[in-house]
Amino acid sequence: MKSKITTKIILILVVFITAIYLLYPTYKFSSMTDVQKEKMRLDDPQGFMALKSKTINLGLDLQGGMHVILEVDIKELLDKLAKYKNDEFKNALNETEEQVAQTDEDFINVFREKLIEKNVKIERFYANSDRRTESDVVSFLQEQTTEAVTRSLEILRNRVDEFGVSEPIIQKQGDRRIIVELAGITDPNRVRKLIGETALLEFKLLKDNIVSGQVAETINKFITSKISPTDTSVTENGEKKDTSVTALEDMFGVSDSDSSKTTAALSKEDSASGLYEEGLFFLDPRDKQTLLVPVDKKEKFKLILQLPEVQKIISDDAGNSEFYWGAKPVFDDKYYQVYLVAKTVELTGETIVDAYPQPGSQSDPTSIGKYEVSLTLSDDGARIFSRVTGANIGKRLAIILDNKVFLAPSLRVKISDGRARITGLDAMAEAKDLAIVLKAGALPAPVAILGEQTVGPSLGADSIKAGGYSALIGLILVVIFMTLYYKLSGLVADFALITNIVFIMAVMAYFHATLTLPGIAGIILTMGMAVDANVLIYERIREELRRGKTVRSAIDVGYSKAFITILDANVTTFIAGLVLYTYGSGPVQGFALTLMIGIVASMFTAIVVSRVIFDYALSKFSINRLSI
Repeated sequence: MKSKITTKIILILVVFITAIYLLYPTYKFSSMTDVQKEKMRLDDPQGFMALKSKTINLGLDLQGGMHVILEVDIKELLDKLAKYKNDEFKNALNETEEQVAQTDEDFINVFREKLIEKNVKIERFYANSDRRTESDVVSFLQEQTTEAVTRSLEILRNRVDEFGVSEPIIQKQGDRRIIVELAGITDPNRVRKLIGETALLEFKLLKDNIVSGQVAETINKFITSKISPTDTSVTENGEKKDTSVTALEDMFGVSDSDSSKTTAALSKEDSASGLYEEGLFFLDPRDKQTLLVPVDKKEKFKLILQLPEVQKIISDDAGNSEFYWGAKPVFDDKYYQVYLVAKTVELTGETIVDAYPQPGSQSDPTSIGKYEVSLTLSDDGARIFSRVTGANIGKRLAIILDNKVFLAPSLRVKISDGRARITGLDAMAEAKDLAIVLKAGALPAPVAILGEQTVGPSLGADSIKAGGYSALIGLILVVIFMTLYYKLSGLVADFALITNIVFIMAVMAYFHATLTLPGIAGIILTMGMAVDANVLIYERIREELRRGKTVRSAIDVGYSKAFITILDANVTTFIAGLVLYTYGSGPVQGFALTLMIGIVASMFTAIVVSRVIFDYALSKFSINRLSI
């Protein structure tokens, strides 16, 4: 008998110690200040992620975050799929968009009806050898729409998962909407950019520095030749005014306050003057292959690039090329990079199988202290990349997303195995963002943010306090009631109850589960259920004691007869929780998860832990009267 009790005590101690061990990372992480967390994240990123992966996640309602409603742009998708377009097509598409925005009807059916009203058949724009009839075309468009939403859902899930958000909620709503909930977000702008990215991912070659410099020089000479300060005109009040000022205002939108200075600068003939001296653009001193445009001159330079004469210069001097803007400012956010890129698409994002960030290779002196992204391409992508890299060693390949150059790494060697490295990144966050974009690819259709709700960390902290207070008050009231009603036996039940809560939190930490406000409610409900099991046992023991049975006999009968009732009640509740978890989402799942974990833990503490305490007391002491 004693050996069995000892074995059970050892088992309980092992389980309890294990629970404490599993909960320690959560305690350590939650006790750290924000400054300490940030310092650890920067100094020891691997240790920080390892610690965070062992903690209990907090849901959106407890730590703040974002709730975003997205809608896939079916209009843009239909426009892209059309093989032929005319005014009737465009008008029908616009009318459909307006009507669906108000009625939320099926986009394809409304679009078909709009075309019928114009006496135009939908198959005129989408038919081919495989789909000739109206029904075939409508079915095709419905399939493409469904696929676009499904693919967008998966791409968004991949991007958010790679972003590192704990337990994100990403689910379809209706025919074309997607709900995204991201807990613990500290940089909403970064998230908006990642989940809203819609452009096609492309890889194109940069023109070499000679061509780029020649084009820049020719543009500069063209502008200086077009604007001369010697041309004057007479204003209405008899004053003379340079026509160059008017020309400059017309062409670039320069105000009177800075037009004189700009005109004087543009009138100079040497190659270092003109737009270069004006500061409108100049060659990047780092590589001579990229133009730098001051942030405040960006719009002016855009106007220059749109001039037909400048477009002709680009076409004549650089052939099949075009300018692309860099994705973000450089040099302390003072300048934008402008790249002269070939129009030919060498590779698309569809060929990328995997991409992951990593520290720079220690074997590469240029990568020490830097970060990089490792790429894996599909078989088709590997063949194309082998040809491109082999024929363009020493050149730079621009990674273009949303018509902006994200990065332009150099091709150092021919890459034939479909694996490549993008090196020289300054921060791990930059490498992570690039890997997310490369791996996730492009959305099949634009995704618009219809609604956005941000839950601040302070609101989450208030929820934690409110939930914590309610749980603590509930625990105290239960402890007091059990102690007053069942005396010393009530204290045993109280100890089992506290142990039950420890076990619940430990299991959640082990599975890295997410704790939400409904989850806290589930824990509070579990506390009541755990005490309910002890109440059933104690009332049965009381009945046996009234019948004159000994303390040991009453305890044995009480536990054995109450067990079936407790098991039935908990199994049925567990099944209900399983159904909620399977078919529910978000807060419902959080509630169901803690409820199911609590049921298992309460069965263990009520039947095993409390029973061992009674058995140990009976084996050590001669008890003739039970305090119950």
